[in-house]
Amino acid sequence: MTHIGNISTTVKTETADVASLLHARGGNGHAYAARNGGNGHHRRVRHQVHDGLRLAAAHAFVGAMFVREKGFTIAAAANWSGSSPTYICAVLTILDSRDEVLLDRVITGRVGVLAAAAQVKGLTKLLTAFKVATTENKVAFRKTIGDDALFDELFGNMPVSATETTTEVFVEEAE
Repeated sequence: MTHIGNISTTVKTETADVASLLHARGGNGHAYAARNGGNGHHRRVRHQVHDGLRLAAAHAFVGAMFVREKGFTIAAAANWSGSSPTYICAVLTILDSRDEVLLDRVITGRVGVLAAAAQVKGLTKLLTAFKVATTENKVAFRKTIGDDALFDELFGNMPVSATETTTEVFVEEAE
C-alpha cells in the first residue's frame, strides 16, 4: 500500500456489496432508465376494458351519437368524447350497417373498431345507395343486371350459416 500524503492508493479487490448496488438501481434490481420508455418516470396504467366495455369503442360510440343526434362535426365530437375522428367514423359506419350484434361485439371489445368497420363498409355503401335510389333507379338497375344475375348474386352464392337448418321435403307419389 502506497501513501501519497494522506491519500491511500489501495485498490479494493473484494466483491462489491450487492445490496448497495440494488439500492442504486431503485431497490428492485431494475435500473430507472430501463423502465417506462427510459425517462425514469412512472406511467399510470389505464385499463382498456371497464365494466365490460372497451373504453375506446365506448368513447367513439358517444362521439358518433354527438354527430348523429346533436349535429356535432366529427372533430368536435372527437374533442368532446375523448375519441379520435377515425374511430368515430368507423363507429358511424358500423351504425349505418344496422348490425346490432357486431356493434355489441365492438363495444364489449371482442372485435376491433376498425376491423368491424372494414368488414361492413361495402354493406353500408349498398344500404345507403338503396335508401336514396328512386323507384326508377331500382328498375333500371334490375334491367341492367338482369333478373337471373340479380337473384344469383343475392341468393345463389349464400353460405348456409350455422344457425340455419336445412329442411328436406319428401313427397310421396300417389299410386
